Amino acid sequence: MLGTTQLEQNHSPSNKQVPQKTFAALGTLLLAVLLLIIVPLVESLHGGVLWGLNYHSPKFMSQVGDALALVKLIALCTGVYLLFTQQGTFRHLFKSKWMSIILSSVLAIVALIQIAIGLIGVLIDATLGTNQDYFHKEFAIGNNTIYVFTADPGAMGTAYHYFYLKCPLPLNRYELKFIEKTIWVWELELKASDIGFDVFNQRGEFKYRVSLGEEGCG
Repeated sequence: MLGTTQLEQNHSPSNKQVPQKTFAALGTLLLAVLLLIIVPLVESLHGGVLWGLNYHSPKFMSQVGDALALVKLIALCTGVYLLFTQQGTFRHLFKSKWMSIILSSVLAIVALIQIAIGLIGVLIDATLGTNQDYFHKEFAIGNNTIYVFTADPGAMGTAYHYFYLKCPLPLNRYELKFIEKTIWVWELELKASDIGFDVFNQRGEFKYRVSLGEEGCG
């Protein structure tokens, strides 16, 4: 009877010892949750798509960013699902129950904030970002490539053009060097000038003269 009682105690649900394989599985699961929540956060905080990869063209990277936003939302939702469904089992990884609760709470808050911001971003992109050719333009001016980003919030504010010198990098990458910011011109066109380029509207009317100054890709 004593041997049977001891065996039952060792296999009792109240026994806090976790088998090594189970502990490793829980650790792997927690690591997956951390990656699903923290990696999207780090990528978003960098400010550039895929940590400033800058591959091919700004227009292409914008399209990658739109697709990546959906991928991050899926990852975050998966992380939150695992966090809430496995919260009880994660407690086996920590000696203190409160440490598990605090970690889970912080991860949940970080993930839910990202999801809320991500949903807003996806909705804005779906509303304003359908015409990529309008927001991203490139012009060949002499030996230079001028990239123009149009920031147009619609009725919510004033639209602007941001002019950059697009410089080639190895492996089909690029670097953008800011030149100037101007008030919005509908369907703008650029023509080379002796100091840089001139900006015209869709009717061929002169609007701005932009100087490249000492800016170059060398």
